[in-house]
Amino acid sequence: MTEKIGFSNVDCTYYDGAVWYKLTDDGIKNIERYITELKAKRKEILDAGLDTADETEIPLVSDIFIDAMGFGIDDDGTVYNGWGVTDNYDADSPICLELGKDFVVIE
Repeated sequence: MTEKIGFSNVDCTYYDGAVWYKLTDDGIKNIERYITELKAKRKEILDAGLDTADETEIPLVSDIFIDAMGFGIDDDGTVYNGWGVTDNYDADSPICLELGKDFVVIE
C-alpha cells in the first residue's frame, strides 16, 4: 500500500499517517443505512418547503468514512461525525463507527 493519507474507494481503506484501516461489510451497511436516513430527512424538509439544498450534497460512503476518520478514534474505539441534510438542517444524529465492528486495522 502507498503511504498517502486518505481514502481508497476500491477497497474502502483509510490511512491516517501511521495505520491503515478498512471498512468492514457491517461498516459499509451502517453507513448506507445512515445515508438512507439523510435522504429521508432531506426529502421531508424539502417537501415541506422548509429549506433548500442548493449548497448541500448527500455524502457517499467514502465521504462519511474519510470525514469521520479525520476526527480521530476516541478512547472507546469509535469515530463520530454529523452531516447536513439541507442548507440549514443537520441529521438527527451523528454516524458512529466502531473499531473492530465497522472498521478494522489492516496488519
